[in-house]
Amino acid sequence: MGILDNKICIVTGASGDIGRAVADWFLEQGAFVSAGARRLQVLRELEKTWAARYGSVKVHVDMLNVADEKSVESFVAKTLERFGRIDAVVNVAGYVLEPRLWNKGLAETTTQEIIDVMSVDLLGSFNMVKHTIERMVKQRGGVYVNFSSTPAITGYDRGLAYTLAKSAILGLTKHIAYEYGRFGVRAYTLVLGSIETEPSTKHLTKAEYAALAAESPLGRWGRPEEVAAVAGFLCSDMASFINGQSIVVDGGAVLR
Repeated sequence: MGILDNKICIVTGASGDIGRAVADWFLEQGAFVSAGARRLQVLRELEKTWAARYGSVKVHVDMLNVADEKSVESFVAKTLERFGRIDAVVNVAGYVLEPRLWNKGLAETTTQEIIDVMSVDLLGSFNMVKHTIERMVKQRGGVYVNFSSTPAITGYDRGLAYTLAKSAILGLTKHIAYEYGRFGVRAYTLVLGSIETEPSTKHLTKAEYAALAAESPLGRWGRPEEVAAVAGFLCSDMASFINGQSIVVDGGAVLR
C-alpha cells in the first residue's frame, strides 16, 4: 500500500524534471495521475514508461498550457471524464528560467516581462484552482500544492519578475486555505531552494554550482524526488491537520 492509494492527482508541468518526479512518485505511492504539460511529445514518451511500470489505467496525459484558461478547462474536463474526481492538484508548471531575465536589475526589468512570468507562475496556478475548486467543494475535500522559491521569503538582488510571481503564490495558497478550509480543502506552498534540474544548472559554471550547493548546511543541491516526496506527504491523509503553510525545501539554507 502507498500513502496515496486511489487518490486522483493532477500534476502540471509534468514534462520537466520536478513535475516528472512528482508524477512518478505519486504513481509509485498508488495514485492515479493526470499529467499535463505543453510538451506533449515528451509526455507521450513518459506515459509509455509509466503505463509499463504502473498500468495504463493509472495514468492520463494531455497537453496543458496553464496560462491559457481554455486549455485548463479542457484538461480538467478530460481528467474528470477519465477518473471521475480530483483529489489533489500539484501546480509544478512555471515560467522557464531565462538567464537574461534572471540577471536583470529592477530598473531594467520591463512590465511585460513581469506579466509574462506572472501569467504562468501565478495565473497558471490560479487557473488550475479556479477550474477545480468547485469539484473539491462538492466532494468535501481536496489538496492544492503550489510552488514558490526562497527569494519570495528572503528577497534577492536578481530575478525580480520571478520573485514577484513566487511571492504572490504564497498569498494564493493562504487564500485557498482560509476560504475553502471549511469544505475540507487544504493548500500548501513548497518554497524551493537549489534543486538540481537541467534548467537550473545548465548555465552555471562549476564555481557557481559549488557555491549554491554550499549555501545549504547539507552542502549539496536537492533532488527532484525529494521535492516529490514532500508534495506526496502533503497530498496524503497524513497531513490532514496541516493547512495554508509554506514548506521550505532547501536543505536548511534559509533558517527563519
